[in-house]
Amino acid sequence: MNEYKKLLSLSLEELEIAALLLDREHYRTCLSRSYYSIYYATQALLLSQNLDASTHKGTIRLFGQHFVKTGQFSSEFAKILSDAYELRQLSDYDADFTGTLAEAARILEQAKAFVAEVEQLLNAQ
Repeated sequence: MNEYKKLLSLSLEELEIAALLLDREHYRTCLSRSYYSIYYATQALLLSQNLDASTHKGTIRLFGQHFVKTGQFSSEFAKILSDAYELRQLSDYDADFTGTLAEAARILEQAKAFVAEVEQLLNAQ
């Protein structure tokens, strides 16, 4: 299995975990796992084009430059990635942040759409 397929597999695993966490009402952790699902999918996408970022912000920047500005993804997907990152920051680093059902459900659904779009593009390559 090539490296970007491994990353896509991790992405799908994180989606499953996020859904379980949502069902168990662990919204903070669901937000984090949903973000990582998007992050791994983005990493797979970048790797498929021999691109690599050493930071999360770098990943977001490269996605915008190489996939949104080129029209392969709409700006909506850049916003999904950015919003999920911001919520992940709160989830992982703010002990008082709990997240809400609405936030967790929204980000999980967006993560599913994001990963599906990445899968479609990678399968077409």
